[in-house]
Amino acid sequence: MNKASLCVLALIVFLFALSDYALAASATAVHVVTVRVEPFAVISLVGGSRANSASLVVDGKGVSTASRQLRWSTNLEGMRVTVQSNLPTNEQDYILRVRTVHLNSKGRSRGWVIIDERASTLITGVGREVGGCSLEYEASPKIAGKTGCDEHIITYTITE
Repeated sequence: MNKASLCVLALIVFLFALSDYALAASATAVHVVTVRVEPFAVISLVGGSRANSASLVVDGKGVSTASRQLRWSTNLEGMRVTVQSNLPTNEQDYILRVRTVHLNSKGRSRGWVIIDERASTLITGVGREVGGCSLEYEASPKIAGKTGCDEHIITYTITE
């Protein structure tokens, strides 16, 4: 095969490939996209000096705690936020309570809620929103003059 034949052969291959590209460039493709939003409810605790930890100090000066923010997002209606401790009531030396402060939600605060081993409703009527609040804690000894330490693992849940 001579050089001219090779050039002609290369040109033919190139033109066939180019014609396929030209056809593909002017062709259209159609596909159907379905968007489905699944129900979701997400809740998180932010702020304070350590992640997922807050210290509540009860002394002669009163009660103090690190600032904590509770935030949530849901596309559901009629949700509520609950609070619960891992420490059973009969093992607690102090009655621990929590309330929402600066509630940014369609929901309503239940005011002061005692935290024990049962889930207690803190906020009702949470709807489709991105909401949040600050948390304020209060502890009082079950026995006057009692000293010591209760350590709780507090769980906040957004649920129906």
